[in-house]
Amino acid sequence: MLTIPQFLEFPSDQDSKEIVHFFLMLLENKNKGLFLHSQQVANYAVCTAVKMGLPLSEVACIKTAALLHDIGQLAVPNTTLSKYPYFNVRERAAYRRHCLAGSSMLENIPGFSHVMKIILHHHENWDGSGYPKRLKGVNIPLGSRIIAVCNYYDRKCKPCTNNWQWRGTTSPTSIRDLSGIMFDPDVVKAFFDAVIQNEASLTAGMAHA
Repeated sequence: MLTIPQFLEFPSDQDSKEIVHFFLMLLENKNKGLFLHSQQVANYAVCTAVKMGLPLSEVACIKTAALLHDIGQLAVPNTTLSKYPYFNVRERAAYRRHCLAGSSMLENIPGFSHVMKIILHHHENWDGSGYPKRLKGVNIPLGSRIIAVCNYYDRKCKPCTNNWQWRGTTSPTSIRDLSGIMFDPDVVKAFFDAVIQNEASLTAGMAHA
């Protein structure tokens, strides 16, 4: 697992940090897999954002949004989550509400307005086919576009939890295939440069150790 640089701290005040830790504790208690997934998506998102040359303040904000991107699933029953991605119509509608639910949970917390927007839109698609607002292209917050790629990778290409792996995995090349459709092409390039090449180098190094 990649490691988030510890100097990236957002939010900076103690009260807000405690709020972040509180939500992460709730997520871990509800579903260990979701908690691990959030940690890994944050790792990937930080690496991608740094590769794109974003200011450290923005990288740190994206880190926080990535850690909390699935807190809206606290309102989704585990029996429903266990069926992902094989939902019926009612279950799919309940699942898709987690973006708005997660964003709403952070309302009125000072310093979290940008994080809220990133969480709300992390399932939007580059071509406008995503949800909940069907935003398109650069109208989608950059942090949301980054999390979208990292979320897909950890869900479908290299799941961080064993209970997702029985469904089979998808090649990372599928992310490139979806560039310009689901994903921002610039984010895809940065993600491959920062994450895929890094993991390939680590694997090669371990093979020759």
